Amino acid sequence: MDDAAKLQPNPTRGALQLLLAIGVLVVLWCVVLPWVGTTRYVKPIIEHNQRWGIDPTALFYTDVETMTYRDHLLRRPQR
Repeated sequence: MDDAAKLQPNPTRGALQLLLAIGVLVVLWCVVLPWVGTTRYVKPIIEHNQRWGIDPTALFYTDVETMTYRDHLLRRPQR
């Protein structure tokens, strides 16, 4: 085999690596993370958030309703 043949990408190997990566992500998302949510360390946090009506899907604080009663805690006084 010459050096040029060694440098050619193998499309079958790349496809298999992609499928393996997708499979790992699916198992992580659909099996591991739901299981973690049932552990004794995470379950109380989830129950607390549900009890207080906290939306864990909010990506940023701007996605959460305005909390004017706590606004002073979030902002530093201007100097």
